Amino acid sequence: MILLIVALVGNHLTNAKHFPLHESYRFPLYGILTSMFLGTVILVITELTYSYFLRYIFKENITLRLALRFLFTSLGIITLLYIPIFYVFGKIEDADFDLYALSIGLLITLAICAILITAVYALEIYTLYKNQLEQGTLLIKNGNRKKVLRIKEISYGYTVHKIVYLVEENGTINPTDFTLKILESTLEAYGFFRASRNVLLHPRAVKEMKAIENGKLSVVLQPVFLEQEQLKIVVSRYKKKGFMLWFENGDSMLPTIEG
Repeated sequence: MILLIVALVGNHLTNAKHFPLHESYRFPLYGILTSMFLGTVILVITELTYSYFLRYIFKENITLRLALRFLFTSLGIITLLYIPIFYVFGKIEDADFDLYALSIGLLITLAICAILITAVYALEIYTLYKNQLEQGTLLIKNGNRKKVLRIKEISYGYTVHKIVYLVEENGTINPTDFTLKILESTLEAYGFFRASRNVLLHPRAVKEMKAIENGKLSVVLQPVFLEQEQLKIVVSRYKKKGFMLWFENGDSMLPTIEG
């Protein structure tokens, strides 16, 4: 129904003779049928492309880059099919090939498709993204041992003597073979922040904080380990603003990550 309405309105506005109030008005039946056919092809292409991405690309991870890749892949395929379809319908109508008409028609089609694809699939992709956040896991290795951690149960990670440890909410410490930089790129989407050169943490790891000398910030982490009463880190004045902005927005992340 939406496709029919778009075809009716679009074809009545593309040519003065097709406008209902024009003295030589002619119902644009051919244009409407062409638009309906092209629209159906575009719908099928987009749905097949989305099914492929859902099965092979979005299965492990969803990022903005991959979402844009889906959009531009769909538009690329539409472009490849639009050109021969335009040529075939031009032959049927016995019209001369017009590069200008092809270019303008293609640009308008791609613009409309980009808007419609975004409107139709954005919410679904975002829902998949949220589900992946809630169900996310991390496989860690320590020598020959392997362990799967649920990301929503990790409080923070830290480096000692070039070994990165991940601390769970229950206080369990897990040595890993990751670098903190790799963990940062992996866990950033889950609300983690690189608070210092040696520490990566989630808002749930922050017990309390206070400003100290030279514009720095003292942060008490939880849970503690090794029978320490408190575990503190210092956030530099250069990172303080970013840290506070991250932490203030952390409350909106917590329900998503902790389910």
